[in-house]
Amino acid sequence: MKALAITSLFLLSFSTLFHAPRVDINQEVTVNGLTYLYGEINRDGLSSKNYQTWFKAKYDAYQPSSSQLALCNQQSLDGVTVKLLMATWCGDSKRNVPAFYKIMDQLGFDESNLQAYALDRRKQGPNGEQIKYGVTRVPTIIFYRDDVEIGRFVERPRPGQKLEDIIVSILNQP
Repeated sequence: MKALAITSLFLLSFSTLFHAPRVDINQEVTVNGLTYLYGEINRDGLSSKNYQTWFKAKYDAYQPSSSQLALCNQQSLDGVTVKLLMATWCGDSKRNVPAFYKIMDQLGFDESNLQAYALDRRKQGPNGEQIKYGVTRVPTIIFYRDDVEIGRFVERPRPGQKLEDIIVSILNQP
């Protein structure tokens, strides 16, 4: 009986190593009284208490054009991965990142193919992400197909353009 209890405890401890939440994601920093996400992030970080007010409100309010989204079929998403570089202190990020998530959700994009980073006030990441991905403005959303960049969205749509127009155009690249 004692051996069974020890074995069970060992297996339980071992299994939590593989299911423990990552501690290196959704980290916050405070600089000059301003708290923001910094480094690798995900939707959970954007939905957390300090950011949920603007993230949820903008996500819920954004209504992508269903006719535009219909131009993008499932094959358009094959082999696609995305890098999102944003800043939780930035107005353009607060407006466009929730809209981006809404569009990708409606397209059925597998979020495991998205890697997101939050940059600091100098638009720099902890591991030089701004250099690695050539970012000077946020948000920058880079789309890859089979590890080759097929397009990017930077900062805001042009007047008269909607974010889904840009995304669908990029995704429909051969």
